[in-house]
Amino acid sequence: MAADFSLGVLTDVMRSACRTAGLDPEGAELLRLGENAIYKLVPDPVVVRIARGQERLPVVEKELCVASWLEASGVPAAKACTEITQPIAVDGYPVSFWKAITPDEPSPGPADLAELLRRFHDAGDPPCELPEFDPLYQVEPRLDAARAVRDEDLDFLRARCRELVKRYAELEFALPYGPIHGDAHTGNLLRADGQVVMLDFEVVARGPREWDLMPTSISRQRFGLPEEQYRAFCNAYGFDVRRWQGYTVLRDVRELTMTTWLMQNVGEDPRIAEEFAHRVRSLREGDRDVVWHPF
Repeated sequence: MAADFSLGVLTDVMRSACRTAGLDPEGAELLRLGENAIYKLVPDPVVVRIARGQERLPVVEKELCVASWLEASGVPAAKACTEITQPIAVDGYPVSFWKAITPDEPSPGPADLAELLRRFHDAGDPPCELPEFDPLYQVEPRLDAARAVRDEDLDFLRARCRELVKRYAELEFALPYGPIHGDAHTGNLLRADGQVVMLDFEVVARGPREWDLMPTSISRQRFGLPEEQYRAFCNAYGFDVRRWQGYTVLRDVRELTMTTWLMQNVGEDPRIAEEFAHRVRSLREGDRDVVWHPF
């Protein structure tokens, strides 16, 4: 990974990439800092995504290819700025440019997500090189790169990862294997111009469709999603992943990946550090009912 993913460095990267693309970076707003840094430009209706390092270049190229495939397949999704030759590399950070979406109300809900997932899963095979899905591939690198995290927490998360690698390899899935979104939650949807569109193709892969159903079940368990909204999701998709015998394993995998994703920014915000400690404590104690707080 790139050595520095701090806001100061990222702002300089964003400005340089925009100048190369012929765009004005003045007044750009940081929308999100996670696996990517995401900025929205003010003069131009463009969103700028900065990946964490040069090794992520194939991922960014895949995202651009998947966006093109979904557009050709008629699946409402985010669109890349095709007039810009991209991605652009700045100091080892791959940068991509996307058409900004002005969101409408109401915000998309679980049933909207289920409908889009059905369309995504039915779209066939894309003309892109998709990796085979490995839900835990980012966990060890995140742990190795962790800063401001207690050694006992890192040791616990590493041991949990090793255990789940073995348990995941033994799963037998109920749904067909094929292209999956990989991070399918309502936060990766927007409603615009009367339709719901799908965002964020960073972890699109070939894998078990059950994985795309997990975020909504986790929202029911950890984030207070009402049962009736979860039922609407299951009815719209046609499958309740909680009834599958491998559910608890995939649930544990998903919670681990969510926790280590949050861990990456514990030094940026004390609220994130507090939530990370809260999640680790609940995992260590085996408390499946404690509420988590979204970031």
